[in-house]
Amino acid sequence: MPVQLAEQVVVITGASSGIGRCAALHLAARGARVVVTARRADALEQLVREIESDGGQAVAVSGDVTREADLRKVAETAVERFGRIDTWINNAAVYLQGRVREITPDEYRRVLEVNLLGYIIGTQCALDVMHRQGTGAIIQISSILGKRGAAYFSAYAAAKAGIDGFTQSLRSELWGTGIRVSTLYLAPVDTPIYQHARGKFGTIPKPPPPVSDPESVAKAIAKLIERPRNEQIADTFSFFYLAMSKLPSRGGDWFLHRTAQFTLSDIPDRGDNLDQPLNDVPRVRGGWAEPGWRGFTLRETVRVLPVESLLAAAALGFVTSRVARRIGAVGNGSMPRRRP
Repeated sequence: MPVQLAEQVVVITGASSGIGRCAALHLAARGARVVVTARRADALEQLVREIESDGGQAVAVSGDVTREADLRKVAETAVERFGRIDTWINNAAVYLQGRVREITPDEYRRVLEVNLLGYIIGTQCALDVMHRQGTGAIIQISSILGKRGAAYFSAYAAAKAGIDGFTQSLRSELWGTGIRVSTLYLAPVDTPIYQHARGKFGTIPKPPPPVSDPESVAKAIAKLIERPRNEQIADTFSFFYLAMSKLPSRGGDWFLHRTAQFTLSDIPDRGDNLDQPLNDVPRVRGGWAEPGWRGFTLRETVRVLPVESLLAAAALGFVTSRVARRIGAVGNGSMPRRRP
């Protein structure tokens, strides 16, 4: 039976901007009671006012996801205010762009603390409440970069890959407890995370087109809450790039090098939120969407993707169908026949 969003109490980390902010607005508009957390108290207060002005219910608790005491306070506030936690969404993340040899150990450490340890601590805080309840759901917002890394984003990719291993282990551990754990895989999304990134090249990174829109991600999150599943790909574009990343090593590397590389924008790097939050206007979008972009239809995908991407997609479809047939034959107890 589908879960009713209007009956949900949802905690969202990293809610001051981007995906977290969009998800909070979307879920609250559909009746969920949301508890939002991030480092910027002013941005959270503005978000709560916006939700309440539209008739929703929300409470803000500022904090850093790398500090256990901060996330314990978030969990306690959710229970005190709304009586329980139905869904906990780990979403907070920071970006770091640079060559491996140029990134300091402290910078790697900080990215891993926020993007991986923050998820682990959040999960632990959620589990303490959910085990007492005997039910609950945890959603890990992840990335296709955790499946196949891209140049200059080694720290981010390492953290996302770590989330996969952690979540798979946790899912096995929670078997039969009534607690579900889901992972949502994203391609690049039109959020301010790129403006907030620490870079080593003087200008901010630019995601490869087309980028997903935050609203589609928020809808995917809502869908996961209503109908939990182990893993979910956010949209058609995320599925496309995840499929391309499954090409054999050299083919996958070639594809990602030609079509999925983050480039540099012409926007000067004016600071980052790696160690401290930026005091910019809190917003959902980053302004990276393609002009005239009308959503992930076949026509739009063909319009914005490079020709080599489309050729690779066709090749992957052919290879996948051939492999599927061979696997099917083996699975049915027979081996593919040799031609005479």
